[in-house]
Amino acid sequence: MNNEASRNIRIEPAAADLIARVWRERWGGELMVTPELVYGPAELEGAAVYSGNELVALVTWRWEPAGAEITSLDAFVPRRGFGSVAMDHAERVIREAGGRHARLFTKNPNIGAITMYLRRGYRVMRVHLDAMDRVRALKPGVPAEEDGLPLRDMWEFWKSLA
Repeated sequence: MNNEASRNIRIEPAAADLIARVWRERWGGELMVTPELVYGPAELEGAAVYSGNELVALVTWRWEPAGAEITSLDAFVPRRGFGSVAMDHAERVIREAGGRHARLFTKNPNIGAITMYLRRGYRVMRVHLDAMDRVRALKPGVPAEEDGLPLRDMWEFWKSLA
């Protein structure tokens, strides 16, 4: 992130209505579907990252007994580091609350996100084969492919925060 942008950053709690709006616009509906659970914005915490008055990133998480699942990450201004700012914040909140790990799921063709998670110290723990069929059953608008790649599986990543 460039120095000018980093000076104007502020992070605020994300209200459920903001999460719902972003999910409708970017995720095809107000439900998040993983291989294990289905949940909506009211069940989550989140943080909105602003540069000046512009919303530049949003991260959400769901608490678990030993940590949290990061449920969504949206960087609205690509390749400026705002997604990393959001992830840093979420991981810090989880750690400060006593969480020992963070985990997340992503779809198989999401190469940019996969690369970012690996660079941040996340490790692939499971591949949930054909998990996108469950997503499409609840969100029929989800396509069968993305960026020329079949959209079939979900990858589960874990990171120790201890």
